[in-house]
Amino acid sequence: MKKAVLFLIGLTCAILTYGQTVKIQGGTSISNLDWKLKGVDVAPFLDENLIGYSVFAGVEYLDKKHFNLSSNIGLIRKGGKEEVNLFSEDGYVEKYIEKQTLDYLSINTTIDLKHQIKENITPFVSVGPRFDYLINNSKRFDELKEIGALKDTSIGLILGGGLKYDVSNIQLGLRIDYYLDFTKIADWTYENTDSGVEVSSNTFTIGLSVGYVLK
Repeated sequence: MKKAVLFLIGLTCAILTYGQTVKIQGGTSISNLDWKLKGVDVAPFLDENLIGYSVFAGVEYLDKKHFNLSSNIGLIRKGGKEEVNLFSEDGYVEKYIEKQTLDYLSINTTIDLKHQIKENITPFVSVGPRFDYLINNSKRFDELKEIGALKDTSIGLILGGGLKYDVSNIQLGLRIDYYLDFTKIADWTYENTDSGVEVSSNTFTIGLSVGYVLK
């Protein structure tokens, strides 16, 4: 949490000194989980796509002809779902969808490489480091938290691209991002055994943004 506070201070300084476009972004997250039991030959759990949310605020600065930097902070939901069969005593099968979620405070800084194709339209690709801090999780993850398997933080890259459309001092945007993780959501091996649990995620976001050009 201290890192998030330091980032907010730095972000405020950037807006006051170098900030050229302040923006907000909202959209959906599309994610699934690769939940594996170590030492057991079964298919991963919760590997169907779950639709969540992503909301960010940020600033673009050091704006040049073919690149700019962008720093953002916000919230994102990751998770997964699967179809579960319940069998009654008389053999009746009832199906239901199980959903499990993780909510993160997410911070990233990217370099946006861009090339203007029309007067107001600029496509771009971006890449940069990101840091996610877990702030809430659904109940199924509590058992992993109790044994110390659930990680509080996630570190990785954000890889994306999109379009920017400028109208006077207003900048509209569309972007798609992939969250590449260097760390697992959970990883645990019982001492002196090959059994345990390993959970990783695959996450995309699709968002619309509105920005205001300061200068």
